[in-house]
Amino acid sequence: MPKISPQEWFKSPLGQYLFALEYDYINPVVMDTFGFYAIQMGNFDIDFLDQSRIQNKFSLNSNHADLMTSNEALPFDEASVDLLIAPHILEQMVEPYELLKEIHRVLMPEGRLIITGFNPASLWGLKRLLSFDIDYPWNTKFISLSKIKEWLPIVGLEMIEGKMGCYVPPIQQSSWLKKIHAMEKLGDRWWPMLGGFYFIVIQKRVHGMHAIQPLWKKKLIKTPVYSAQKSRTFKVKP
Repeated sequence: MPKISPQEWFKSPLGQYLFALEYDYINPVVMDTFGFYAIQMGNFDIDFLDQSRIQNKFSLNSNHADLMTSNEALPFDEASVDLLIAPHILEQMVEPYELLKEIHRVLMPEGRLIITGFNPASLWGLKRLLSFDIDYPWNTKFISLSKIKEWLPIVGLEMIEGKMGCYVPPIQQSSWLKKIHAMEKLGDRWWPMLGGFYFIVIQKRVHGMHAIQPLWKKKLIKTPVYSAQKSRTFKVKP
């Protein structure tokens, strides 16, 4: 039996370090997403929706996540959610592909999904491969980014942005994490695809629907809704 639950592990020095990096990635997207309903999955201490401008915000705790392991539906109406955040949720699911299908069902057209997951092609993935540890996160199935990208178009979702981060080795000593924090910048530049986690922004695309653009009398400079930093980014293949 595992001794450490996901909720307990994310309170550890390494878990807090990881979540701090992920919050810096997720927060700009959250702040630039509008709508009526936002959902965060996972019973974690960190609130990824604290800066959201969406008025109705809800959190699905671990009990709801457990329901998904038995293939139960998400407790939301079809096309009712504007933003859904699933930090390290897919790797805990028995059938992660089925969860993506459920998320597609509940998302509004053009609604956004934010996913973070452990990258198997990293120092973290190597530790999991060589470790006999039965505790979280080494007892979960790390899902590769390529597999996620393979599933998305099948269920009707499209990846629009992606990054990786946490290039430090998975050690629990907070003093050492501070000393080797410079590896984050080095990893961005020299091995950007080998981060310990990936962060991806996904949108629900509905065939035949187009956003209505306003008619301006004067030509204005167009600015994107979410402009990611050049570092830590990778291109999305069409």
